[in-house]
Amino acid sequence: MIVGGALALLLSGFVLRLCYTIMINLINGQKFHHSLEQEFNKIRLGKMLTALGINKTAYIYQTNVNDIHKQMDSCTACTNADTCDEKLATPEIDITEIEFCNNEAELKEIKQQQSNE
Repeated sequence: MIVGGALALLLSGFVLRLCYTIMINLINGQKFHHSLEQEFNKIRLGKMLTALGINKTAYIYQTNVNDIHKQMDSCTACTNADTCDEKLATPEIDITEIEFCNNEAELKEIKQQQSNE
């Protein structure tokens, strides 16, 4: 009986610790994704996603973080900023009109994925 009680106590402690760890990871993940979304607002990529009708939140949660950082770096290093700014001045951009964009292929794929959902 003592051994059974000790095992039940250990199991309860393990389950509580597991739940606590999961909650902390969820909170940290939300903070991370929120900070990533804030970074988007500082560069043209965020505006481009909005203009193309791509859901930024879904994009951030469904796309690999390394891919997001590559796209952000590609956007930051873009030499077509003037063309991009001209297109972004319009409220909506057709996906076929972004041939100037360094992230054209990725944006088309994301748009396609979100359209299929």
